[in-house]
Amino acid sequence: MGIAGFIIFCLGLIFVIAAPISKKKNARCSEQARGVLKEIFETENSNGNLGHGYIYLYSVNGIEYKLRSTVHSKEASGVGDDCTIWYNPKKPKEAQPFHYDSLKVFNILIIIGIVMVLLGIVLIIFGAAG
Repeated sequence: MGIAGFIIFCLGLIFVIAAPISKKKNARCSEQARGVLKEIFETENSNGNLGHGYIYLYSVNGIEYKLRSTVHSKEASGVGDDCTIWYNPKKPKEAQPFHYDSLKVFNILIIIGIVMVLLGIVLIIFGAAG
C-alpha cells in the first residue's frame, strides 16, 4: 500500500503544480491567429513510450512563429491543415494550439490533485503501519 500511496501522492502533486501553471498560460494566450500544422513527428518519453509531437506555424503582425507542442489541435487532422493558434499578445512566441473558454477544468484538476495527495498520504501511513 505504501508504494501505491507514494505514486498517487506524486501524481496528485503534479496535478496541483501543473494545473495553476496551465491555467495562467491559458489566460495569457488570449489572442487568436490562423496557423497551419506543418509537421507531425514521433517522440519518446523517458519510459520508452512513443507519442506524437506537432509543429505549427503562425504569424502575428507579419512575423512568423513556430510552435512545437505535444498537443494536437482539434481543427487540424493532418499536415497542411489550418487551425487556430492562441498566443500571448504581449509575447507572441508564447502560444498553444487550444484554449479553454472556461477555467473550470483547471479548478477540477486542482481539486483532483489535492484529493490524490491526501489519499496518497493516507495510503503511505497505512502502508507504513501495516
